[in-house]
Amino acid sequence: MKRGLWLILLSASLLLFCMRKEERISNARKFIDQWNYDRALTEIISLRQEKNSEIQYLLGYCYLRKNEHAEAIRYFKTSLEVDTTFKDSIIRVYNILSQNALKINEPERALFLYQEITKIIPEYEQASRLFLIGNLNFDNGNHVASIKAYTRALQIDSTSQEAANAKPRLIRALAATGDFVAALSMADAAYRQLKTTANLLLLSEIKFTLAMKHFSAGTLDSAEIYFGQIIVSQEPKSLLDKAYYYTAEIYYIRGNHEAALELYKKVLRLDPYQKGEMTRKAKERIDEMKEKK
Repeated sequence: MKRGLWLILLSASLLLFCMRKEERISNARKFIDQWNYDRALTEIISLRQEKNSEIQYLLGYCYLRKNEHAEAIRYFKTSLEVDTTFKDSIIRVYNILSQNALKINEPERALFLYQEITKIIPEYEQASRLFLIGNLNFDNGNHVASIKAYTRALQIDSTSQEAANAKPRLIRALAATGDFVAALSMADAAYRQLKTTANLLLLSEIKFTLAMKHFSAGTLDSAEIYFGQIIVSQEPKSLLDKAYYYTAEIYYIRGNHEAALELYKKVLRLDPYQKGEMTRKAKERIDEMKEKK
């Protein structure tokens, strides 16, 4: 009789405890919806030892919104150790906060939040996070790190607008590190795929940089080839006078002054106001050639 009564009382106590626990969880969610994270914590902090993925998730969420990141990570990890029910929710909340940071021009905070995700879920590699890391490193002149981030991001996502924005930066980063073969290959592929003015400009920029590299190194045949490709396409106009001028310089160095003179004159014709830097240099060279006659 006593044993039966004890079991009844125990069952009632357990039922009451479960009911109160569910009530506390419900109250915590209500206060979270009201952005009252301190009040939400008071509802469930006493349950922090519970091996319940929802409770641990809610604790982590509250601490995250209070910017107590170490505590947030601790509880999120515990939630995932119990089960992975809230894995997508954890990823989603960090992504939302990261995107909000970007909207108010706080890229460093966005990057920090993306990095926090990987502390909780190491295998998580969202392309957006990697594109952001690439952009921040590119803007800071850390081209090697930006190449690594962009390359990995494009392996995950190569078709989004973020990917389209990243590709020109990756090409310029490759050129900046001296990998002209990869930069030229990517720029040429981008232009073949989509013949836009922007893609042509980028391709010509890489060719011009490579031409100048060869010119400075004294490998004039190679320099002439890349300058010549810009001249043949007649685009972009912003580089055309330079391509003519340095090709003229190559002929001048070789002693073919007649061919050089014709190209110097083309530089002048490209500048109707006669005020450009290449125009000034071409005039100086023409005057020099006249004095030698």
